[in-house]
Amino acid sequence: MAAPSQVNQSAWGLPQLAQMHLGMAPARVLSTALELDFFSQLAAGHSTASAVAQASGATERGARMVLDALAGIGLLTKENNHYGLTPPAAEFLVAGSPNYVGDMLTLQRIWDSWGRLTEVVRNGNTAPPVESKAEAEEFFPKLIRGLHVMNLPLARATAEVLGAGGKRRGMHVIDAGAGSGVWGIGIAEADRQARVTAQDYPGVLEHTRQYVKRHGLEDRFEYLAGDLKSVDFGRNRYDLALLGNIVHSEGERASRDLFRRIARSLRPGGTIVVIDMVPNDERSGPVFPLLFALNMLVNTGHGDTYTVAEYTEWLREAGFDGIEAVDIGSHSPIIVAAKA
Repeated sequence: MAAPSQVNQSAWGLPQLAQMHLGMAPARVLSTALELDFFSQLAAGHSTASAVAQASGATERGARMVLDALAGIGLLTKENNHYGLTPPAAEFLVAGSPNYVGDMLTLQRIWDSWGRLTEVVRNGNTAPPVESKAEAEEFFPKLIRGLHVMNLPLARATAEVLGAGGKRRGMHVIDAGAGSGVWGIGIAEADRQARVTAQDYPGVLEHTRQYVKRHGLEDRFEYLAGDLKSVDFGRNRYDLALLGNIVHSEGERASRDLFRRIARSLRPGGTIVVIDMVPNDERSGPVFPLLFALNMLVNTGHGDTYTVAEYTEWLREAGFDGIEAVDIGSHSPIIVAAKA
């Protein structure tokens, strides 16, 4: 007969493992509800499983189970077999909402690549990375809409800790791999005299212009089209360089080269800011940067997440000093350094 301590340990451990095994289920439920437009149907007044199913072209049995699961997760309310949107669902999950993030949450590439995790760990055969101009211009516009909504508060927090509009005014900023331009927008909102150059592929910059216009900053932005790996940033042009969630997809070698090219583009004393997923130096937490490293494993040939110690070494090599990690209220600090 097993000792009581052993029985208790098993009783505690097995339910936790079973729950972890189904850990993908809430994400899949959310993705299915978005693909079938359930949240928009609820916003339109279809409040029962039958009505949502009919409006969405789904089966009533399946719709009811998905809606019940969403209520259990906390994204919907349910009373007397009528469902309603919670405030976060109404703001972020209804198509047409200004803060809709569904395009990012339904990218099939993510599901496909994570389904190959065992194969990739065993053999190293990653999914083809999004590296060509054509692939990037198709993939990233779907991603950046959600990222813009999620990162805008952090971009504003970054501008605040940098003193934009306060001790730092009139900065000339390079936003490398700008995407929606969210990190440069945060600076430009805080510093009315700042000018921002947004760099990305030409097709992505078409979308950047739309976000800049939405924020009323058209006269403060310029654009530099090109591949991040080879674009010429110039010399001694900028006071601030922003690398917002760029390094993790580039890998160590390309990122070290990028830091050197950015250093050349900054004026003496200019600042570089790296915003990314940053695990602790032991790589034992936080969990999000560690899981995101696996996302890079299955989606890129060289991507990873990097520690403060690694960033410190690479930035010093590129000619930066005064390197520090600064909290902005996210899962990870930003890395700030000055050109020596």
